[in-house]
Amino acid sequence: MIFKHIEEGAESLLKDNGFYSVGFDITKLVKNLKIELIKKTFEFDNDISGLLAINNDKIVISVNSMEDPKRQRFTIAHELGHLRLHSKDQPVFIDKAPKVMYRNNASATGEIHKEREANAFAAALLMPKDLIANVIENCKCGGDDAVKYLAKEFKVSDQAMSFRLSNLGYYIG
Repeated sequence: MIFKHIEEGAESLLKDNGFYSVGFDITKLVKNLKIELIKKTFEFDNDISGLLAINNDKIVISVNSMEDPKRQRFTIAHELGHLRLHSKDQPVFIDKAPKVMYRNNASATGEIHKEREANAFAAALLMPKDLIANVIENCKCGGDDAVKYLAKEFKVSDQAMSFRLSNLGYYIG
């Protein structure tokens, strides 16, 4: 499912801040946005992938340092999605590690709308549709090789890339 306003918002964030490129450094984007990024082990609950906290003008994203770096990238992008889309509704978001797909069972199955939106934002931010199209056009591979190649280029998991390609209407087979 593609959320047009989310796609446009993610693209705008990248372009407005000079980060519209394949595999950009998300930690530099966060720093550029004046958001504090904390990488740590969540000792009180190892199921936590990340959290977003907003207190007055201070914004903090924490990410579980024990998780794979690609997962950490997606979690940071997911929390940026909460910031851009939902921060007026709620000042704190805590996202549990997944049992499937991205955040947790409920978000992966689409039961929690805000989590689906944050996942869509993260996917659009890390894997902009026009950049994917450009890389595919220049890629001389197909099927699973294409998914692996694209995932490596965009610094995301094979699973995240596979879902993104499917949501964009690409058939990789």
